[in-house]
Amino acid sequence: MNDLLYHSAPAVARDLSERLVGLIRNLRPDEASRLQRMLAVDEHHRPQMVLTGQYSSGKSTLIEALTDGKYQVPKGSAVTTDRVEVFNWDGMVDLVDTPGVQAGRPEHDERAEEALRAADLVLFTVTVDLFDDRLVEHLRHVTEDLRKTPQLLVVLTKCRSLRAAEGVREAEVRKALGSFADQVPWVECDAKTYLDGLEVDPSRAARRIAASRMDEVRDAINRIARARGDLARFRVALQQVALVAGEALAALTDDPDEEAVLTVLARQRSALTTRRGLLDSALERQETEFRSACIRAAEHLADTVESIEESPNRDWSGVDAASETLNDGLSSANQRFVEGVRAVLASQFADLTSEVREIEASPYARQLLALDVQGDIETQNIPVDPGLVRQPGRKQPRVPAWGPKSTEHLKAFQKLWGAGDGIKNSAGSAGHKIVYEAGKLVDIKFKPYQAVRWANNIGKVAKIGGAVLPVALEAYAVVKEERQEVRAAKEKMRRRNALVGRVLAQCDDISRKTLIQVRLELDGEFGKALRAIDEVNRSVRDARAFRTDLDREISAIQVKAQSMLDQLGAPALEA
Repeated sequence: MNDLLYHSAPAVARDLSERLVGLIRNLRPDEASRLQRMLAVDEHHRPQMVLTGQYSSGKSTLIEALTDGKYQVPKGSAVTTDRVEVFNWDGMVDLVDTPGVQAGRPEHDERAEEALRAADLVLFTVTVDLFDDRLVEHLRHVTEDLRKTPQLLVVLTKCRSLRAAEGVREAEVRKALGSFADQVPWVECDAKTYLDGLEVDPSRAARRIAASRMDEVRDAINRIARARGDLARFRVALQQVALVAGEALAALTDDPDEEAVLTVLARQRSALTTRRGLLDSALERQETEFRSACIRAAEHLADTVESIEESPNRDWSGVDAASETLNDGLSSANQRFVEGVRAVLASQFADLTSEVREIEASPYARQLLALDVQGDIETQNIPVDPGLVRQPGRKQPRVPAWGPKSTEHLKAFQKLWGAGDGIKNSAGSAGHKIVYEAGKLVDIKFKPYQAVRWANNIGKVAKIGGAVLPVALEAYAVVKEERQEVRAAKEKMRRRNALVGRVLAQCDDISRKTLIQVRLELDGEFGKALRAIDEVNRSVRDARAFRTDLDREISAIQVKAQSMLDQLGAPALEA
């Protein structure tokens, strides 16, 4: 059964942190106090997963299935949910059940609307009866008016209650989504079948659970969360757990050389994980600035169209110039985004290089390099017993079994993350390689827009050059009744949101693909370095004179934290 990372990631972080606090209390009081302070991180608000759809579309049953039957939500054939219900799922996620829309109860629609505006992720539930006109209108309100497209998952419920020919349901979903069909994922499931599977004999449970396709729902939610970066909110706590666990392990040894190597490794890991967090934050700021610039460019075109509509002569030739301005604005924003990404990478890696040089110049690092010199002087191999206990007055082997590996790692780490080698100071370093690869991102660009593409957004027929374009509805020019005015204003805002939404769809696609490529490079290099650190770390701990239950438990916490961090990694780039 697949985990829903919205729930499991913070749950793991909280559990590991609590266990680690209990374990490090066994260390020296001053060391335990320091490590406990390191574990304290700012708590994040719980993400809100809002379920919306018509009444009796299976929202409540879906909540029960997602929580493995923890919440028994009242259900029936009538309109059962008449208010917004928030289910605090183990303190990790707020599952928000909303009243069914379009049930003839305006107050229900208002409550659902309020919840949708605050949603981090929206599950739009539809039964196998599929869409009617009013439900399509509600779906497009979510995508266009509320701009929830990047956070939206369409869930076809009760899929085992009615068969459908292959492709029929997909075609209906795509038709309902309209221009956002390629941006919004959809899945089919049968939550009741899943819940039944939890109750039946274990020999039959697996088949029912698989038939329910609830794992596909969880996977889709995880993909959306990864693509949006929502899961990054949980990385900091897990990174701190892994870091504190590493330092706690270093504190368990009394051997000066072991303390030296474990301290250097902890500082290396801290430098990498902290820098990765700073990189992610800086890249997210570049993405936000890029998005803001695209919104401004699209809003300018919308302003131009509305200005022409409101002018007496309605000279539509200005739309051509406005479209060119839009293209220029989007192209400039795209270029600034790519250059900003490269500048962020270059700046952050320059700072990381300085940190690595400080680590190399530390007394602990020099102590390890002295082991390398001593190893060259010694002429015989002295075996090291992992269970050896130091005895006063007895000469111990100067170079431990892990000595050569640790000094080799220290030199390799400096070369890869420090100054590098070659003609240029940074040539051969990981940062130089990543910045170089980022220079190839200029191929991801906006497709140019033309004035004729805005035809369906403007209204009645007029001409721009040789192209026939619609002009605005007369309701915008002459409003005789207050109801018409309100309707015209709503239509005007809907059109503007749809126009901006189409531009943002390209903007989000460009930034997503660009940052996925960058983060794949970062994941590869940072992951390889962290694995090398862990390998040396393990070799040192394997040779330690004592190995206690405390050591093993802290190690398990570190591995679990790193495993969850791996699950929260960036998605693979789509073909």
